[in-house]
Amino acid sequence: MRIKIFFFIDSFRIGGMHRQVLYLVKHLNKEIFEPIMCTTGSGGGLREEFEKTGCKLVDLGWKKRVEPAIIVRFIKILNEEKPDIIFINAPQQLLYYLTARIFWRRKVVQIGSFRAMNFWLRHINNRYKPIDRFLSRLMANSSKYIVANSVAIKDQYSKIVKMNPLTPIEVIYNGSDFNFPILRTPVEIRDELKITSDQIMIVMIARLDPWKDFNTLFAAAGIVKEVNSRVKFVIVGDGELRSTLDLMIVNMGLTQTVQMIGEKKDAFDYINAADISVLSTHGEGFSNSILESMALGKPVIASDVGGNSELIGVTNEYGFLFPAKQNKILADIILTLEKDEKLRIKIGQLAKERIQQLCRIEKYISSYELLFLRSVNKIESV
Repeated sequence: MRIKIFFFIDSFRIGGMHRQVLYLVKHLNKEIFEPIMCTTGSGGGLREEFEKTGCKLVDLGWKKRVEPAIIVRFIKILNEEKPDIIFINAPQQLLYYLTARIFWRRKVVQIGSFRAMNFWLRHINNRYKPIDRFLSRLMANSSKYIVANSVAIKDQYSKIVKMNPLTPIEVIYNGSDFNFPILRTPVEIRDELKITSDQIMIVMIARLDPWKDFNTLFAAAGIVKEVNSRVKFVIVGDGELRSTLDLMIVNMGLTQTVQMIGEKKDAFDYINAADISVLSTHGEGFSNSILESMALGKPVIASDVGGNSELIGVTNEYGFLFPAKQNKILADIILTLEKDEKLRIKIGQLAKERIQQLCRIEKYISSYELLFLRSVNKIESV
């Protein structure tokens, strides 16, 4: 009998967490494990890739409102599938599952995952901290094991929740098979964006939400524009701040410098076409956009927060960190790289070599397989 693992996530949208679950579903040993994807919503640009894995996909049909019927459907699915393990990494799914557990009594192992510097609604407002701490503790207390994707995340949540010393928060770095489909050439992408070959293209792949520090990015873009108007910024992603950021670009006089192009299924094409990748953020666990940019040989400049230093290092050999909210320092680093193509190429190549060792898919998958086996007592604790 294979071990049934129920991956319970919000949707199939394009996001770092979603892609990491995709890698798990795709690469787990199917002779030992049977992955099942359950989502509260069916939409998202990664659905087709999940379908290609051949695993079962279950949609609960959530419509962004309180729906008790979802609990009924969820309990029915749990009864039909009888999973051995349920993997949860978001508060909404945790609450749905714990409610269902009141009526569904079958023995199952719950594994929780902390993947960001906040657990509730991607907020940065202090008034949300109490609920964030409550839900974090609820996740920890209800799970047999907890996984974090960086040492920074482990350290943060270790201060918030009291883990059993026998089952501490485990760190498993994000992984990648580095099989990024490049569907269009850099020339095609630049033609679409109206960025010429003699201009410097800077890309930031990110959700448009409060945790990403667009204020600092736009302020740095304004400084860079005054020195060299050939530098162009492209923001790939969508989210709640879209209209606010569009207005900021106009008000700051950046309409010829910054483009916001929305979410793209072929985001890798835009990274591949860029000269530099930037991530300006208030906090980060283990950034997939940094991982992907390094893997595609791009020099990365990122805020020195969360797990970013665990990817890039602190020596400036594999990329650059800048103090959070320091737009002048960010602008200075951009201008240094902008005028030195050889430095960009050198750092990009070293970054590629580093990330391919740090995030090998074999290491990522084997770490989770051992955890899953251990959680159902198929092997002894290691």
